[in-house]
Amino acid sequence: MVKQENKILSAGLILTLLAALIIAVPPVTGKSEADPHPELTEQEMLMDCAECHKEATPEVEKEWFDSVHGIAMVKCYQCHGTFETFRLTPTKQDCATCHTNMLDKCPQEKPCWECHVPHSFKNKK
Repeated sequence: MVKQENKILSAGLILTLLAALIIAVPPVTGKSEADPHPELTEQEMLMDCAECHKEATPEVEKEWFDSVHGIAMVKCYQCHGTFETFRLTPTKQDCATCHTNMLDKCPQEKPCWECHVPHSFKNKK
């Protein structure tokens, strides 16, 4: 009887520890699609995303700024949508807007960023 109670207590302790780990450890992927963007005024919604992201995510803004897309002045909304339609991860159809000929050559089962570094779109080595 005591052995069975110890097994139950051990199982309960393990489950509690696992639950605590899941809650305490942030996701490795960072910000998810479901994470809300901070509240913006109507005026702020009209600003170019890069203006705020220079401070909020400087590494991402710099990667874009130094890339072929940045040099060509491709704006964030062209891939990620406007504030009202924003998506963290663009779809292949978003890429097809400018790169239809390239998508015909790519594996259909992979998103573009599996082979290319996001924002700079250099080939991954």
